[in-house]
Amino acid sequence: MTGNRILLESGTNEVELLELYLDEGDGDKYKRWSFGLNVAKVKKIVREADLKKFSGRKQRGPGAQGVAGIDPQNPLVMGMFEFMGTVIPLIDLSGWLRMEPVSKDRRMVLVTEFNEVVSAFLVSGVNRIHRVSWQELESLQGNMAKYAEGTIIGTVKLTNPDRILQVLDLEQAMEDLNPARDKAAVDEVEEVVDCVYQALCADDSRSMRNLVKLSLERGGFEVEAYPNGLEIWKALEEISQKVDKTGLPVSEFIQLVVSDIEMPGMDGHALTKRIKEDPNLRDLTVYLFSSLITNELLHKGEAVGANRQYSKPQIATLVKQARTDLNKLYKCKSL
Repeated sequence: MTGNRILLESGTNEVELLELYLDEGDGDKYKRWSFGLNVAKVKKIVREADLKKFSGRKQRGPGAQGVAGIDPQNPLVMGMFEFMGTVIPLIDLSGWLRMEPVSKDRRMVLVTEFNEVVSAFLVSGVNRIHRVSWQELESLQGNMAKYAEGTIIGTVKLTNPDRILQVLDLEQAMEDLNPARDKAAVDEVEEVVDCVYQALCADDSRSMRNLVKLSLERGGFEVEAYPNGLEIWKALEEISQKVDKTGLPVSEFIQLVVSDIEMPGMDGHALTKRIKEDPNLRDLTVYLFSSLITNELLHKGEAVGANRQYSKPQIATLVKQARTDLNKLYKCKSL
């Protein structure tokens, strides 16, 4: 796979998931765990032996600077290698998931790009691509949610063959490798304290959800945050009912929605489409904020009516533009 060109119809609430796997144990006695990753995040799959100019982590020496603020000396960074003229880190996925190390005789490398960062993850191998609906992705519940929060965003039950596909939260992995990045991103947001707008946001990644909420609050918003598209849609349905009952415009209750794209239950494109098709909600300002805002995918957000689209490192720009857009439409509430 050399770059992804799989584009689904806008608003269908579907996603293409690449199935990768990690094997625990050696020889014939091993356990295989299947995981899923949005194909749009995958640039290339290569054999570990084919890595160009690979340098082990310990060979780089103290004080070496990593990519996107990632310290090459971090135990999860197995080394650095050259990819398309850029040096990127090779990250130990099994180590981040607190699993046994991947066997040396079964190793592949997944080169990914999201949040405007190119990196790579060591896996045992890849299987196939599954086209599924986000409705099929079940959020974690109970003790599993407590155990896997921050690593897995949900599971998909596959029938051919029968197994469970755990969908990875690699955005959280990058946050764990560079925890200062999100704090710096929030600090870049211009602080507003004189008046507020009302906003809802949704993101299945814990780190990204916190980043959006804290950034909007710093920028003068009161924010309700939701872990997936289905939950935020339920909240919006209640607001739609209030509009029906009161006859007031939707802006009396909420002025802004900021949504991730890939989420359990309902993705951001399907959510935006529903908002714009609802006569009570269609005037809402909707921003898509995702690691998947690429040139190839921008048209999908446009097709469903998103007002603006931003890549996830651009949170300060998003907040500033949101206040500019809303100031032209409404008068914010004074504190």
